[in-house]
Amino acid sequence: MKFDNYTLTVLLRSPLFRALEPDQFNALVDTAHLYTLNEGEFLFRQGDPLNEVFVDIKGFMKLFRLTPNGDEKVVDIIAPGSSFAEAVLFMGGRQYPVHAVALKPAVVVGINAAQYEQMLRSSIDLCFGMMGLMSRRMHWLLNEVDRLTLHNATFRLVIWLLEMRCSDAACDRIVLDVPKHVVASRLSIKPETFSRILKRLTSQELIAVNDQHITLLDVAALEALVRIEL
Repeated sequence: MKFDNYTLTVLLRSPLFRALEPDQFNALVDTAHLYTLNEGEFLFRQGDPLNEVFVDIKGFMKLFRLTPNGDEKVVDIIAPGSSFAEAVLFMGGRQYPVHAVALKPAVVVGINAAQYEQMLRSSIDLCFGMMGLMSRRMHWLLNEVDRLTLHNATFRLVIWLLEMRCSDAACDRIVLDVPKHVVASRLSIKPETFSRILKRLTSQELIAVNDQHITLLDVAALEALVRIEL
């Protein structure tokens, strides 16, 4: 399939493709599919056969599971440039373990899973690249377990605020590209608790909230809160 230059650039930067030879990359792109999703539209559902792995090109995707009582638990929020579902393939899974839905209008590229798996089996460099990606995600998941089991809701929210800052040290503003209740679920915080913590941090003049914008007024004090918990 023919993709525009922006889509090809995003794909080439993805860890999924960095170790590929040009002919391998072109072969995957030739059989790839472009999905244009409306807000709230599902890309796949939990239990669907794993036929493709994905790279998010534009918009945000929400990965979630439903608890036995029907509550939604957000597993991850996928930002543009990120890949997803490849870990399941790497572990030998044959079904998607989560639902994937567009939080806003999104564009996603689907890569043939069987074709990519065959390339993994024939390329040591590609396997090492995938192992590196999985290792980084494993470290991230271990940190997530620590946060969810060892620290309170305020700690988790403050850490998230600090991590959401741009790489520029002078940057102190966050734009919420997804609804607050989705962020709350991702952090395993009830929406009412999430709002209450934001109000408390605002009253302490640590942050300022204006619709979907959060300004960090005192980064040093927020970092001190985290250090106290550690």
